[in-house]
Amino acid sequence: MFEAGLFSKDLKIQKLAYQLRAPVDRALMETYIDQLKKVSLKTLKTDNQKKAFWINVYNGMTNYLIIDNKLKIHMKELQGFFADYRLDIGGYWLSLDDIEHGLLRKNARGHLSPDDMKLGLQVEKLDYRIHFALNCGALSCPPIAYYREDRIDQQLAMAKDNFVGAEFIVNEFSKTIICSSLFEWYREDFGHLYLNDPIYQGFQVQLKPYDWSI
Repeated sequence: MFEAGLFSKDLKIQKLAYQLRAPVDRALMETYIDQLKKVSLKTLKTDNQKKAFWINVYNGMTNYLIIDNKLKIHMKELQGFFADYRLDIGGYWLSLDDIEHGLLRKNARGHLSPDDMKLGLQVEKLDYRIHFALNCGALSCPPIAYYREDRIDQQLAMAKDNFVGAEFIVNEFSKTIICSSLFEWYREDFGHLYLNDPIYQGFQVQLKPYDWSI
């Protein structure tokens, strides 16, 4: 029986070890990937439908690429993990970057060219809470959940509360903020929240190192 402190200390190691030895039904995984080719993206008409679908696809795709390429330590073992590896989804060849930056972030920073047909798949309005739901396979990412269009607002609200509560720590006395690098990387998406909030003007910010381990 583990002592609480020992169990907590070794939890990440145990989780990683389990992932590396857990059996994977590759035939079933390939069946799901094949089904994505046949999905009709025309049925995704509302932002709730698009957010739920693309978040689930992104999270599943990261796991597929990690397993398919036999990555052991982190996704940067595979050059171009986010940008170069694509899957056929409803007739469109999409990378992880295409899904995140092109579709869910409304083509932030001009990720897709203006004449790219994939722009027709993007959301109408950027929802900054996607950053608390997308999991790129790294230990520092938000946890994976299955998102449903009929509950997406409540689910994203919960994901936001959980991630912000653990990863955006404000000390009013010392005027310091310790937070995940996500809050800096996607600062432009957060409007007047978090590091952009005027109430934190003058606070010293310390970004937590991002753990890219699988």
